[in-house]
Amino acid sequence: MLIIENLTKIYDNGFKALDRINLEIPDGQFVAIIGLSGSGKSTLLRCINRLIEPTEGRIIWNGVDITAASDDEVRQIRRHIGMIFQQFNLVKRSKVITNVLSGRLGYT
Repeated sequence: MLIIENLTKIYDNGFKALDRINLEIPDGQFVAIIGLSGSGKSTLLRCINRLIEPTEGRIIWNGVDITAASDDEVRQIRRHIGMIFQQFNLVKRSKVITNVLSGRLGYT
């Protein structure tokens, strides 16, 4: 289960991308996050996988407070989270299999 409690993200320039987001997603449920450009969809996803740090609030995944997790714990958690970036972040000169396997380098 994913629980998000009062999640807020304010960037250094003062822009408030997320304002007290509360969300609960049970295991096995598919969810679509839709909204206008600049509405905070990517910011929310980046907070969930800790690519950026939220300003306030908590993210709890399967009983673990991701927002309080150490770097090592975050690496372990990310092994169970899949994310496809808008620009895909692929190396164009590499084959598909090389791109896929490169994403597994931290899983030793």
